[in-house]
Amino acid sequence: MNLTFVVSTGRAGSTLLSRMLHEHPDVLSVSEFFAVLQGVLRRNAYPGGELDGAALWKLVSAPDPIADALVRDGLASPEMFYPYATGRYRPQAGIPVICHSTLSLLSEDPDGLLDVLAAELPGWPRRSAADQYRALFAFLAGHLGRPVVVERSGGSLILVRLLRREFPEARFVHMHRDGPDCALSMSKFPMFRLGIVTLRAALAAGLPAGSTLAQIQAALPDAYAGVLSPPYDLTGLAGLDIAPSVFGGIWSDMVTGGMAALGALPTGTWSMLAYEDLLADPAAELRRLAEFIGVAATPGWLAAAGALADPVRAGAAARLDPAELGRLRDACAPGMAAIQAWQAKAAPAAG
Repeated sequence: MNLTFVVSTGRAGSTLLSRMLHEHPDVLSVSEFFAVLQGVLRRNAYPGGELDGAALWKLVSAPDPIADALVRDGLASPEMFYPYATGRYRPQAGIPVICHSTLSLLSEDPDGLLDVLAAELPGWPRRSAADQYRALFAFLAGHLGRPVVVERSGGSLILVRLLRREFPEARFVHMHRDGPDCALSMSKFPMFRLGIVTLRAALAAGLPAGSTLAQIQAALPDAYAGVLSPPYDLTGLAGLDIAPSVFGGIWSDMVTGGMAALGALPTGTWSMLAYEDLLADPAAELRRLAEFIGVAATPGWLAAAGALADPVRAGAAARLDPAELGRLRDACAPGMAAIQAWQAKAAPAAG
């Protein structure tokens, strides 16, 4: 199977890229599959080992209470494509987790596609989890007539080593964005703000930063009750005072770690794509991407995908107060240096 993972820090334009790739008739653009497997905030461990079809079906069809809370509280993110007003499911009762982003990008009738999976998956034999996920991608690719699979999950840059281990045949595209712009976008995004709340709750409970949500909930301080425990009231996230530089540090940590993991991969198995370049010249960047993933850059696709680009979205951080912008740039400096070092190494020699 022709499989590529688009990895990013999140808020780097990868949702736009998923939508662009979906416009290509040969590409199965799989959105947020690792959010399906691990839940919002990746609070659950990656389901590895072995599982049968019934276990796979349960994994992808069970509701995610935090995703449902985001929808219920009016905080659904752009990659959550499900028709919440008209679809079969409602957040109050629970929406199958694979419907929020994955099936709803692949089909205008995600409920119908879910029914197709319900009739197919439970009967699958027991095998490794990675082979089950490959089989699911292959089944959807065959059912929808889209043979080239590109999976994209926001924040998946931290998963490069895991993905390489589980899917050694896959290629990678690291989609990146100007650090201050990306971190500023993170600072306004409910799921990243919820991540900061989770870290603060862990610290208040005397737990290490890497604690799972279940561990945090077991020792949850009263101040976080109802936010990080059912019913997950997330309406106050926007009012929290969290400086953009906090997210700049998170962005840098993700980028430096991710670049190190990508740099250890064999030459030719990974590529970089800058959000700003995609906005400025979508046709050129999409042609380059098409060659890397193994599809034709047809004029019709380039036109349809390019029409989704909005160049005015770049450069938002430059409008910050100068002092705050300075702190943000300082926080992003390690990550920017890691990207620039790769660009300098990859640039063709002058001659």
